[in-house]
Parts: sequence; C-alpha cells; structure tokens
Amino acid sequence: MIRLRDAICAIIAAPQNARANPRRFTLDALRTVLAAAASLVLVIAAGPTARAQTPAIAATGGLDCNGLSPVQRPTIAALRSICLDVAPAPGDERAEDNGTYIGHDEPMVTFYSSVPGSGNNTQWEFTLPRERPLPATQSFENFITFWFSMALCDPKSDPFGPCTPNSDLNNPTAAGSALLELQFYPPGQALAPAELSCDLANWCAAMTIDSLTRNNNCFEPVNFAHIQRDGIPAGPPGPGNQTLATFTPNAQTLIMHPGDRIRVTIKDTPDGLLTRVEDLTTGQSGFMVASAANGFQNTDRSSCATTAFSFHPEFDTAQAANIVPWALARANISFSMEIGHFEAKDNDADDQRCFNASAVNGPLVAGCFGTDSDFDGTSYQADWPDGGLQHPTSIRITSSRGHGIGPLSASRDRRGHDHYVNPYTTLQFETGASASDPACTSPSNCFLPPQGAQFYPFYALRLHKGDDDREGREDRERPKQCALIFGNFSGRGINNFGGIAQYGAPDTARFFQEHVSAVLLNPCLPRVGDEDDDEHHDDD
Repeated sequence: MIRLRDAICAIIAAPQNARANPRRFTLDALRTVLAAAASLVLVIAAGPTARAQTPAIAATGGLDCNGLSPVQRPTIAALRSICLDVAPAPGDERAEDNGTYIGHDEPMVTFYSSVPGSGNNTQWEFTLPRERPLPATQSFENFITFWFSMALCDPKSDPFGPCTPNSDLNNPTAAGSALLELQFYPPGQALAPAELSCDLANWCAAMTIDSLTRNNNCFEPVNFAHIQRDGIPAGPPGPGNQTLATFTPNAQTLIMHPGDRIRVTIKDTPDGLLTRVEDLTTGQSGFMVASAANGFQNTDRSSCATTAFSFHPEFDTAQAANIVPWALARANISFSMEIGHFEAKDNDADDQRCFNASAVNGPLVAGCFGTDSDFDGTSYQADWPDGGLQHPTSIRITSSRGHGIGPLSASRDRRGHDHYVNPYTTLQFETGASASDPACTSPSNCFLPPQGAQFYPFYALRLHKGDDDREGREDRERPKQCALIFGNFSGRGINNFGGIAQYGAPDTARFFQEHVSAVLLNPCLPRVGDEDDDEHHDDD
C-alpha cells in the first residue's frame, strides 16, 4: 500500500505535472494518482492499524538503482551508472522511472546454445586491459564497467509469474526474471564508495542482480556484493539493507592487476548462484554466492518490502528465446561494455558527479561520471583501444580452453566434475545507444552513431599470427588462436564485422530503439578434444 504522505503528495502534484509535461501525464500517470487516492481513503478508514502494517523503508539503499525513488536515496550516487537498461513500458516511447529517462549505453554480444546446462553453468576466460601512462586515455574514461550476465529467477520481478529454476519450461514472457551482471571496474576512477574503482592502479569486480517492479518507490531494485576472497559480502548486499560498507572494498576484496588473465565461472549451487573469479596470473581467486544466507533479497512490487532470497538461474539452455523480457537488450549469456559515463566538465546539463583530478583518491583525470546524454564525452570519440600507445589495450576474450572465443558450458562426468567442453555456436551483436537519442522516435529515425557522437566503438576478432590462409592444411586444421576485442580496430589480422554496421538495424520485433544484428555463427569456435578432458574441470 502507498504510504499516507506519498498518497497526498501524488494527488497534490498531479495537476502541476500535467501542465508541466502533458506528454508524460498519460493513462499510466492517471492510474498512479487513482491508486494513491484509493490508498489514502483506505489509510484514513483503517486508521493507525493500516499505517502500522506499512513496511519501514530505510532512508538510503538500493530499492531503485536509478536513484529516483521518492522514498529512498541510493546509498551511493554511482549506483545509477551501473543499472540494467530497461525496455519501455507498453505504450511508452522510452523507459522512464518517475518521469525521468533511465537509458544506458550497453553495446553487447550474446552467445546462444541449445546444449543442456548452457543457460546455468558457464565459464569465460579473458585478459584485463592494460593502461598507458598519462596523458594517454585511461580505460575508465571509455567505460565505467564491463560485465558478464545470466538470466535468473525472481518471481517478484517483471513479469511477476512463477519461475522454476534451471528450466526451459519457463515462459520468458511470463516467468519473473532478474539479471546477474558480474561487473569488472577499471582503476583510476574516484575510489569507492565515491565512485566504483577499488584501486587507482588495479581492478576489482562485483556481483550485481537487477530486478524490476515498476513501482515508483522501488522501480529497479539491485543487489550488490564485491567478489571476495573469503566469499563474505563486505556489507549487506540486499536492496533494503545496503550501507556504505556494501560498496567499500575491504581486505578480502579480490584485486586484479592490469593484463592479468582471468577465468570466470557462473553456475548454480544448492545455496544460490555462484560467481567465481580466478586470477590465473597471480593464483588469487574470489567468489560470491547470491544466497539468502549472504543477505541477498528480492522486493515486493506492491509494498517495496524486501525478503531474504536465494537467486538461481532461470533457464537450462541459452537458446535465443531464453532472455530477460523487460531488458532492452536480448540478455542472458552475454558480455557488455557499459559506456557513456565520463566526460570532461563542459558546464552543460549532463555534468553530474564531477571531480578534480587526484593522485590520492582519484580520479586520475578530472571529469564527470554521470550519463553523457549529449554524446560528447570520451566514449563517443575515437579514443578507444586501436593498437596505439595513446590508448589502453582492449579486453581480450578467448575461451577457457585457450583457443576460440566465448563461453563454454559444462558437462558433468561420473565423478561429479564439471568439464567446460561445450562451445556456444552462434552469437548476436546489439546496442541501445539510439534509445538515448531524442530523435529516435521511429525506426527510420534511429541511427548509429547517435546524434552528437563523433564515433561509436565496436567488437572485432583478432586472429593471432599463423592463422591466415597462407598456412598449410595441417596448420589450418589446428584450433584457431583468436580473441574478441572492443574499440576501434581494423587492418590486417582483424575482422571487425563491418565496424559500426555490426549492430544491424532497429529491432522492430521487440523494441526499435535497440539495434540488433542477425544471429551469426561463432567466427572462432573453440575446439575441444579428448586431450583436454582432465583440465578445466570444477569440483563444486
């Protein structure tokens, strides 16, 4: 039930809101006012008893990742930069939270497979970017995070239906769904909890889980926990209980060095979803389990009350239909760069969370970390990795077999070991950049780069030396040594899938604001032979 104060405020504010922005005072707004009025009548009729049953909401927390809840402020302002990009509600042009556009720019590649277990037990391997000495562009100027994802069950999240973990019997348009984002934070931002960097020189990671209630008081609840060497959250991860400790790294937070080779395992366990990060260069590792015992929560869409909850994968397989329906992108077993959250201060409307440069607390480069709504920041200039010394190196995604690209799913042997031997045979590129462009009001008006951008980054496949057609037949039949990279790459040994054209056309089948490619064959498929069977297995 809506609280008494909120009901009164909603009724009083309605006429002013309608005059200020008639386009947004739609039938949905009218429903909100009527619901508030009904709640007010019920509260007055029931008296103190009804008010006593209303759950207490903390002044700060993670009930709305976007920071727009009228009843709770986000624990840290940076939280709003790492939310999942939400699709528009039916009848709306763009996704809004309490009347404010909440889009994100998340160029993504999603991998598909029909192999059992491909939707709930995956392993990735990649190399972290390396920074060049200033004044070279730093990674955090290009992206605030990159992440690996998986669709999860949450019956209290949109579309609010029952959800059976690890089952393709779930109807993606009916089963309540959330999304894991295992996020990696580059060094050099203002140090957490002011922003997200754990270190001015090194990397860290966090498990985040986004759900959607569409309740204005708790629109997009988010769970957050750093990846810890002991698996114990630094602070309460649940949206109802988050504190500054939640976002502040401690002595157990896993720290990784630029250029380190990283292996990520995302799989279900009886206790909840496990994310394990292994630094293969240093031998250090960390993990987090999205369990009720660890303080993870889901959120009631009516009252915004939070309940201890263990998250589990939604699907058994990673087929193209098995996605989170309320996300703008076709997200499940996906990788994404989160861009468009840094620019030099230029005294315009999108200058938010601005800092002077600091060699002690960061950022290493002065600038603002809000949403770059006019596309004039570093993300939209040709300052991305390109092989030159004026830019950082790119992430390099390979596979946990050391050849081919993309995740591998597991097959379990008679001893109970998970062997990651099943490649994902197809993939799809997409981006929702156009959704942030006010001109994108119909498919014919949605373009890449968006208005104001001088450049838009893209994925590319780098073939290692010795992998071209000049080799002999025996060499060509060996597994390809290649890597998926991101930035501004072209030239010999590079397949950039047409550059910006790789993102395809507006997705008229779902949301036209999203550009999406055709489903493509994995261009460098990992090849798994019998000689690998005793390697890369998981005992859990």
